[in-house]
Amino acid sequence: MVIALLLSDANKPLRYTDLSRVALQCLYGAHSMWKALSTLQSAILCRELETPTTTSSALPSRLLSAFDAHVGDCSCQTRAQMLLELVQFYSIPEKKDALDRAITMLQELRIQAALLLQEVERSHGKPRIPTLDALRTHLSVWQRIGFTRFLNLFSGPSDSPPGTGALQSITAGDVLVARPEWSTDNLFLVARFLTLCLLLSECKIAKIKSGPPIRVIVRVDLQLMYANIGRELEALGLMPAQRNAKPCGGKMKLNAQCDAMQGYVSIVTTDWVKKAVLRLGLLDFHQSLSEGLIVANSRRISCVATYASTLLIRALWLTLNTPLLVVIQRFCLHGEFHNIYCRITRNPASPAPSFCEMGEPNWFDVTLVSDEDITASPWAILPHIIMICMSGEGTIDDFRRLLLDSNQGNTRPSRPHKGTCREIVDYVSKLKELNFARFMAHCSAHHDQFPFTLPDDEDAFERVSDLIQKGLGRRASDTFKGARDGADDFGTGRSMKMFTIEHLVVEFPVMILKELQGKPTVYGCKLES
Repeated sequence: MVIALLLSDANKPLRYTDLSRVALQCLYGAHSMWKALSTLQSAILCRELETPTTTSSALPSRLLSAFDAHVGDCSCQTRAQMLLELVQFYSIPEKKDALDRAITMLQELRIQAALLLQEVERSHGKPRIPTLDALRTHLSVWQRIGFTRFLNLFSGPSDSPPGTGALQSITAGDVLVARPEWSTDNLFLVARFLTLCLLLSECKIAKIKSGPPIRVIVRVDLQLMYANIGRELEALGLMPAQRNAKPCGGKMKLNAQCDAMQGYVSIVTTDWVKKAVLRLGLLDFHQSLSEGLIVANSRRISCVATYASTLLIRALWLTLNTPLLVVIQRFCLHGEFHNIYCRITRNPASPAPSFCEMGEPNWFDVTLVSDEDITASPWAILPHIIMICMSGEGTIDDFRRLLLDSNQGNTRPSRPHKGTCREIVDYVSKLKELNFARFMAHCSAHHDQFPFTLPDDEDAFERVSDLIQKGLGRRASDTFKGARDGADDFGTGRSMKMFTIEHLVVEFPVMILKELQGKPTVYGCKLES
């Protein structure tokens, strides 16, 4: 439905009989872009509130986690950092003004798309209307609703004077079909990326399959997502009372559309990785990314090897002093469920980040925090990278079995607590001594490096090891192997004695607190029985 405005060929021929469908798609697309940029704007405004208390009362149920797209590229940690970068960039006054202008223009664009749809619907069953008959391509529809003007204004630097955007020198088609890239200062590219992330996040369905092994399968329900958009437009009075246009239907069409959206987001994500590596001056590492640390599967989902992307993210967390909140979901041996929160901050005395070392205790400080700390502390007014983790004395399969039982209502604590859990007290004392930098190395080295099998059944770990050596040196490659081999002893990987990462997302801490209280869940997903 949104492809007509976000990913289509501007010069694609348009039949008169398809005009109502394309007009409806443009309306859905304009509304989704408006919603995406408005969500970013709301996050920036919440970030500027003075106290955590006012933040807590002002926040909706979700903000930045609304962009937690299901892409299938195992790059949630990367997109979380990308979103933080956007929040910081568009908090600059002149950039914030450009964001405001774009949102206002999308409101008008949405109205014009609705008016076009109404005109097309009124003409149904009547002789062709010349003004509508003249709309022979997608580009002509964009011109009619004002989308080409939006591209003109916002396809260049976001603070450039009006009328100096990309269309002064290139066509709308060039803007749309150009290879996906990351550019914080191009508001159209930002809007397109955020819109697709929003749509791939809005209706995520998780199913826990009993196995063995027990697996959590996540999918995006585009049909449900489009139904939600339709209801939002009806509430705004922007949908005609009667319409012949139908949403994009058919399982094959929806699957193809989902693939196109996920493919675009994945390529923008890998482009961000390559540009971030270049900013750090790691030219050989950049070459290794191009030679095989970035791989696309048969669906054109582009993926960065888990260990390589985590090395980069860990370095940026240190360099940029990125705020992190670790949420550990743990089943104790009594069968009770516990949420434990740790705030991770850069140690002021930490050295420059190293890509070759496993990680030292003095790189990050680990602070245990309570529910009250999250709702009342000054640091809680900032969006954080939220690391949602699994922990327990067994394996990942054991945790997921308990998760499945809990969500089916079958969990019965064997020895319900009558007071403080001694096991949790002992566990928390170990967390205080956690070497967080080393944990990130162990966890990412043990993780599958790509979420699919490489061609000719090539060993993914061998590929990553060889290319890490080529890009960062023998010492970095040896560290990768050591991190993988030592993961279980450290308490991560398949073992969860310490914890292992389930998901990363960017959000305000108090919103995560609300979301994760109570029984364990698959964050951001509706669980399917």
